[in-house]
Amino acid sequence: MANEENKEKIVETALEMFNTRGCRGVTMDDIAQAMRMSKRTLYETFANKEELLAACLDLVHRRTNERHRRAHSQVDEPLLVAMYMLRTNAMFIHKYHHIIEETERYYPDIHDRFFKLHIGSLRNLMQHGMDYVKGHGYMRPDVDVEVAVDFLCNLVQQHRISEVTDREEYKRQLNEVCFTFLRGLMTTETLIRYDREVGHFAEVIQRLDAENRF
Repeated sequence: MANEENKEKIVETALEMFNTRGCRGVTMDDIAQAMRMSKRTLYETFANKEELLAACLDLVHRRTNERHRRAHSQVDEPLLVAMYMLRTNAMFIHKYHHIIEETERYYPDIHDRFFKLHIGSLRNLMQHGMDYVKGHGYMRPDVDVEVAVDFLCNLVQQHRISEVTDREEYKRQLNEVCFTFLRGLMTTETLIRYDREVGHFAEVIQRLDAENRF
């Protein structure tokens, strides 16, 4: 039986193989060969390819949540944290859109479990963040937080099919879309403060990127 460290390596290897070659284009034999382990050892760790595929999607979910946690612990700026969370989700979903789309087509039960977990987690985080922003007077009182959260979650899911492949350009576009939308929710006083400190906020986002290896 593989230990936890080896199990994680198997999942990481399978995730990249599934995403580059397709879920149906990769066999358990291929993964065992890439890991330089026996097929028996692989099957002792994961009973079948479906179980391994589910573990791959869970890894994507855990990595995204870890970035959210770090952003919350390092930055005390609600708007910046919201922007970073949105961009992180969109970047991960865009990066792994091949495996997500193939899972949706050929393994719908696994796909539905993953997205129910992942988007549900994002929705809860965004709801908490938006409630905080509104409760502290950053946001206009007439904004419907639930509608805003629905829009942002849909935005994240829709961006997975973007044809932009250059990572820096993709991040720039996401920043522009998310920041423009979020600005429209803020009070005039909040916008004045953020515009005055825009250079500092840009540095904070760059630091988060570097520290989280974004």
